[in-house]
Amino acid sequence: MLARPLMALEPNLYLVQGLPLGDAERVSINSSGQEVQSDTYILELWRASKNRAIFRPRSRLSVVLGGCLIGALTCYGISVYQGRVVLDPSTIDVSIRYNSRAGTYDRDVEFRERYTGIVKLRRELVQQARGNVLEAAAGTGRNSEYYDFARIKSLTLLDQSMEMLDVARAKWQETGPDDAQCRFFTQSALEPLPPGPGPKDKQEDEGYDTIIATMSLCSTLRPELFLRNLATRLSHRDSSAETAPTAATDSDGNWPSRILLLEHGRSHFSWINKLLDLTAPGHAQKYGCWWNRDVGTIAADSGLEVVDIRRRHLGTTWWLELRLPDEAKGERRQQWLDRTREMIARTKAEFEQKEDEAGKEMRERDEVRRRDAELEWWRREQREQMRREKEAKIAARSAEATSRGTDNQSS
Repeated sequence: MLARPLMALEPNLYLVQGLPLGDAERVSINSSGQEVQSDTYILELWRASKNRAIFRPRSRLSVVLGGCLIGALTCYGISVYQGRVVLDPSTIDVSIRYNSRAGTYDRDVEFRERYTGIVKLRRELVQQARGNVLEAAAGTGRNSEYYDFARIKSLTLLDQSMEMLDVARAKWQETGPDDAQCRFFTQSALEPLPPGPGPKDKQEDEGYDTIIATMSLCSTLRPELFLRNLATRLSHRDSSAETAPTAATDSDGNWPSRILLLEHGRSHFSWINKLLDLTAPGHAQKYGCWWNRDVGTIAADSGLEVVDIRRRHLGTTWWLELRLPDEAKGERRQQWLDRTREMIARTKAEFEQKEDEAGKEMRERDEVRRRDAELEWWRREQREQMRREKEAKIAARSAEATSRGTDNQSS
């Protein structure tokens, strides 16, 4: 694409910060005001403050839906989170909120996801899976009905909430194909992941050809390590493009194993991000989801190679494809795996220390509150005793006065 002045662009194109939505034309604008097609638009596009992206709305319907989304988000934040709750995402694990929501989770999100097109995006993402598939943070199994079992060999669902995974297991028993293999694991995705379902006589674990996670980074304590730990189970064997879905291939015609993500996070627009930041602590405390995270930065900090990024809903919905970096392949793979495990272990130790410190502070506060309550009880008892003594004295004086009046009348 030849460079041309910014003023020559069509008048119905809109300038926004960050990456373009959907399948829109990807264009970066340099500091001299010229339009330049970029082959490496993935990371620099949202990191450089001077860069911008151009997108064309697909239809008026998308504008209307976007306006409805903005209005609904604003009303929701004002009505639910009038008082700001102070929480620290690095010290509080809010994922346990899902245990109590498992029974009603599907009913709570079904209408919203269908109205905003999330269900369609789930289907499109999941149908790209092939080979041995691992779905991390699978929840209630909202993606399980969309897998194309003509392309995948096995399916493994993993979630740390037993209640959520029980719902997913019940769905599979009711609607899953009879000849399909599906395994269920209750554990955190920051723990060592289960090996792939390959032959047990093989010494080396072949891993998974596709790893999928949807709406998961928002509820994970350390999302960048979450992605990096998923990558430790990615197969390092490249499969033929003939058996792969319609996706980008490398120079040799192979489709490398990938992590496919559908997430929600920060928007293109700063005023929406301010609203997300304002309401995020209350939303996390109630629903177990930090919806203001910068998914692009998380992907970059994970150290994985970003293959593709697409964004919808004013930039708040993220579609990502990641794969192993070159440093995790070949002879250096073991060093990369060891470094990843060391990072996760160090993070767990830091979190446990913070938990201990927070627990100690909480116990100290509880002790202070207990002493204050005992002191208040003692003071209340003292006031009550003084009141009873005063009433007894008044009653005695009244009885004495009555007795004197009776004696005077009789005399």
